[in-house]
Amino acid sequence: MFASLRATTRRALRAALAPIAVVLLEGLLAACGGSDSDPVDPFIMGGDDPTASVTGLKFWVGEQGPTGPVFSGKQPLPLICRTLESGLGQPEVDNTDQLGHPVFQVEGDITSPLKGHSRYCSVKTRVQYFYYTGSGFKAFDPKTQFATPPADLKTIPVNGTSVPFVVRVEGGTINRFIYTVAMLAPFPESADTPDKLNKTAWNNKLVYWLRGGVGIGHQQSTAMWFNNGLYGDERLLMPKILEQGYAVVSSTGNETGAHYNLRLAEETALLTKAHFVQTYGKPKFTIGLGISGGAVQQYVFAQNRPGLLDGGIPIQSFPDMITQTIYTADCPLLGQYFKDEVARDPASPWAKWSNLTLIEGMNASDTVKNTLFGTAGSSECINGWGTTVPTVINPLYKNPGYDVVAKSYGYPADVFAKVKWTHWNDLENFYGVDAQGFAPIPMDNVGVQYGLSALAQGKISTNEFLRINACAGGWKEQRDFVAWDPKTDPYDARNMNRSATCFDASGTPAPRRQGDLSAMRVAYTSGHVFTGQRLGIPMIDLRPYLEAELNIHNTRQSFSVRARLMAANPSAVKNQVVWFTGGNADLPNRMVDALAVMDATLSNGSAAAGFVDKCVDASGAAIASGASVWDGILNTNAPGACTKAYPTFTSPRMVAGDSIKGDIFKCALKPVSQASTDGTYAASVAFTAPEKDWLNRVFPNGVCDFSQGDQGRPAS
Repeated sequence: MFASLRATTRRALRAALAPIAVVLLEGLLAACGGSDSDPVDPFIMGGDDPTASVTGLKFWVGEQGPTGPVFSGKQPLPLICRTLESGLGQPEVDNTDQLGHPVFQVEGDITSPLKGHSRYCSVKTRVQYFYYTGSGFKAFDPKTQFATPPADLKTIPVNGTSVPFVVRVEGGTINRFIYTVAMLAPFPESADTPDKLNKTAWNNKLVYWLRGGVGIGHQQSTAMWFNNGLYGDERLLMPKILEQGYAVVSSTGNETGAHYNLRLAEETALLTKAHFVQTYGKPKFTIGLGISGGAVQQYVFAQNRPGLLDGGIPIQSFPDMITQTIYTADCPLLGQYFKDEVARDPASPWAKWSNLTLIEGMNASDTVKNTLFGTAGSSECINGWGTTVPTVINPLYKNPGYDVVAKSYGYPADVFAKVKWTHWNDLENFYGVDAQGFAPIPMDNVGVQYGLSALAQGKISTNEFLRINACAGGWKEQRDFVAWDPKTDPYDARNMNRSATCFDASGTPAPRRQGDLSAMRVAYTSGHVFTGQRLGIPMIDLRPYLEAELNIHNTRQSFSVRARLMAANPSAVKNQVVWFTGGNADLPNRMVDALAVMDATLSNGSAAAGFVDKCVDASGAAIASGASVWDGILNTNAPGACTKAYPTFTSPRMVAGDSIKGDIFKCALKPVSQASTDGTYAASVAFTAPEKDWLNRVFPNGVCDFSQGDQGRPAS
């Protein structure tokens, strides 16, 4: 029964939750202040949490790690514990008040008597050994198999001697999440206490592995356990990292597919690293490494917690995730407009998918399969963000996998009845809630002129420009949302403010959405916006070029980071270099290269020779490197060699006049009369008198003046 339940729950979660929780990781295989200063000690707390403590984190086999929180606030329930799926057994009972995860007398058998509940998902720490076969890891018994090695055990050189490729993995729980510590252990040793471990194969350097995904925080996620808990990229990379002698630490609290509370992730990383230091010793340095949400964590940790990481390799990065909601929330609004327009007029230019780039900014294709409709033709708005947007903004959209897994674990049927499934409610410790329990949200598109640059370029008419903006509308208030059904309502249009008469100049424009200013300010003050004001560590921003796939990891994100640095702290720009490769196949090689360059940079105390902007082709052959290779993206110089090789697209907000920084939740407004004379519209654009009247009715409060920055940002 135990094995059956593990298999059932794993299949259920990975089949049902994987599109959200791990989709961003699978790409490999298919708040303010400071300056560019030296990192501070990671265990000296500062800022808004001076009393936080990381003492007492040296614990070992048979003991439990701390449950937290330290500074991230109240821990929400329910939280599905996934220690059983991770091979660590049921969580420990910590209450009999029916709070948390059901724990049964017979492990894995929910028909057996109830033993109690686990609010904290804690397990007792354990150590297990694994050996590498050349294609994967298998369990290793150090008592017998050093003497009689398995036939498929690989060997590696350590200090000039060929030794068995054996890895020791410590696993347990800290802060309600499952952590692992992996390190070479090629020699017989005693694991009775940490002090008896043989650490001679450790190079005294630490890699903190951070996972990605997009998730709402009501599941613990599964551990990076080495027999069956590694994702595809991890199966490729962990052997390459470990054989060089690095220790690798991870936590499911540092997987954004489990949650996107980056202060909770920071707290978890702080505690997990403190456990490593107090148990194994202080490393020479710690390098962050991770994809997508794992890249986001690196930039945000560097800003909010200097010294936690000494260097980072953010892969397929975003500067943060909260500012991605600014433009991705536009995607369904525009998608529904295009759908309606084509239904009205099959000859509409929007019947051709590639034309959508004119308004959406992001890449579109007439041939790539559409993930929502299953037909040929799509855009990044759909294939990249189509299912992610409702996951973040619709309080009633619960991934069906949650119910499947909750039932498998013996939860009551109504366990999630009170959960509001949005990013903002998941962070209600910071945002707060109203009388109905809804957290305020910052989404705002008042004054946004969709398609403005397309109008300036003569790619759309004034009539089309006005029709788009009259019909785009905005999102409803959270209390008015209904559940999303992707089959019948793919754009979640029932939750939009729309107008049946918006297509005509005499009709009623669809209302836009006014975002909550308090939510915008909390996004900054809680540290969830990467502002560019602080980046005191070296970063190699590595990216496979995936634009042709309409992938969520678009190219401009690396330069959005740099643009924010240029605007807020130009002296820190030198700390970020951008590497592109031609596709996923070459990415593992470039990750290994990046680790070597980062190691050399940190070891030498200055930028290594390879710490420069560069790009290579799909085979890894060099295209160009140096200071000018990305010219033409953030300056007016002629395009550099890498800029030409890997074209960068924009976003709906950039088409509407925003910059590549992409960090304006709410624009300042200026009257339409002012916009008509100050150059907002190209000289070639001429509105007729009826169109001018229409323009004023679409934008009664004025249009965006992006030059004035974010009106939702707190005053310094």
